[in-house]
Parts: sequence; structure tokens; C-alpha cells
Amino acid sequence: MISRLPKICLGEDGFVTIGPGPKYTREEILTFAQKEGFRGIELHAQFEKYDHGSVRAIKDCYAEFGQEIPGVQTGHVGFYHPPISEDDETRKEYVDSIEDALVFAQELGAHHSTLTPPLFMSDMTPEYDMLLDRYVKVVAEVVARAEKYDVVLAIEPEPNLFLNGGGLRDSIEDVRMILNTIKSKKLAILYDISHVNIISHGDPVGFLKDLNGRVSWVHVADNDFSLSPFGTGKHQTFGDGNVDMKELFSAMKTECPKLGWLQIDTWEHPAPFEAASKNKKELEGILSQIDWN
Repeated sequence: MISRLPKICLGEDGFVTIGPGPKYTREEILTFAQKEGFRGIELHAQFEKYDHGSVRAIKDCYAEFGQEIPGVQTGHVGFYHPPISEDDETRKEYVDSIEDALVFAQELGAHHSTLTPPLFMSDMTPEYDMLLDRYVKVVAEVVARAEKYDVVLAIEPEPNLFLNGGGLRDSIEDVRMILNTIKSKKLAILYDISHVNIISHGDPVGFLKDLNGRVSWVHVADNDFSLSPFGTGKHQTFGDGNVDMKELFSAMKTECPKLGWLQIDTWEHPAPFEAASKNKKELEGILSQIDWN
């Protein structure tokens, strides 16, 4: 199967400020993306209200800076409507809100939407399998809705979120389970290198191969097994972590030949512009070395 060179985009999530710290504007991010030659932006709700009435204005604004909108993030939906809630209505609100985000994504011309699992706390371990079963049923409802739209949902395994094994087993077992349970082409994995490096115990290539090609989106950053202050994988510049990027992207070229985008992710990085610039250049060099074209 012929591999097509993925486009490189920038994630707005890398410029989200939680608590004190510099506040970035959409215009700063877009100006930087244009200058650095990014092809697109994955939207985050902190910079764009997911408002159907604003679709034309949003598309025009990003296009003015030469940026496509290939995907949107929906992590904020689970914050307001926890998908593992005991309350039936809360779970329904989650499913309805994700569908609304899918409509928004399709209106924008995006073909990808994240599906962020709920937060895992260690005291959940005794009930983990019950809660995981509840979550999988909710995801199945979301995916059934997604069949109507030209948008693929990409679920993101992280060290501190559900699908991490719950302290009972390795994350890959949960990930295999949800993919085997929900076989729809509308559900795939968001492969975030920094998270996968941790949950795979330093074997990101093995984790990738276990997914059997069901990867629709990739977040690119290095990692040295460090966690961020919020418990997710620390997103580092290439060379600051221990991931063999050439080996990983060689495997990705084989496993995911139809992958359309690679997103430079600087989530919680103290210098996101500098990290994004360096990682994009390093990534382009690796893609050239492995002849991904």
C-alpha cells in the first residue's frame, strides 16, 4: 500500500493556559503557524467557541492565515458532562454534546474529533471494570451517532485517564478491548507519543503495532517517562526524551499508510512556540530520512 506524506498541523491545546502564566491569543498562534509553514490547526474550545453560527467566520479567519481545520478537540465536554456518571441524564447530555461537536466539525470541513476518556483516580480501582463497562457503552452510543457524519472519533489513551488499565492491567488491554467491542470505522485511536511512551513502558512501536492500523490522529512530542503536573505525559522537545523517533515513524509509515495529519503538540510546555518550531523541523527531517512521501 502506498504511503502518502501526512500534512503537519499545530494543536491549539499547546497554548492553553491553566492558572497563572502567559495568555496566548488566537492571532498569535495563527501568525506563528503561518510563519512556520504549518498546514492546519486542531481547534481547542479555549480559543474557539464551538458555535454553529460562527462557522463561516472561523473558516475564513483560519484560511486567511493559510490554515486548514482538520480536527477539533472535545475534552471540555466530559468536564461538564462526565460520561461515567451514575446519572442517566448526565450521560445522555454527554452523548448529545459530542454529537453537536461532530456536527460543528463537519460544518468546518474537519474529518477528526477527539474523544477524551474521563479522569481516573486511584480510589476507583475496586470499581474500575464496572465504570469502564459504563464508559464503553457510552462510547458505543457516541459512535452510533457518528455514523451519520464524515468525522472519525479518535479516543486518546493517557496515563491518568480511563483506558490506562486502572491499576489492574496494562493500558493496551483496555485499548484492545474497546476497539474489539466497537468495530466501527468511525472509532480509532489518537496516538499521542508522549502518553504512549509511558503507558507502553517505553515500547511505543509495540503499542502502535498492537493497534492494527486503527490510528486516525497523532500528537507529536518527545517524552522521557516524565509526567506533567496534571498527571499526563510531559510533552517535550525532540531530544529531551527517550523516544526513538526515526524507528517510531518508520513503523507508523508501515502501520498507518493512510494517515492524513501529524499534529505538533506542546501541551503544558513552558515554551510552546520554541518547542513547536523545533519539533516541526525535526519531524520533517525524519519524514525525509525514512522517505515518507
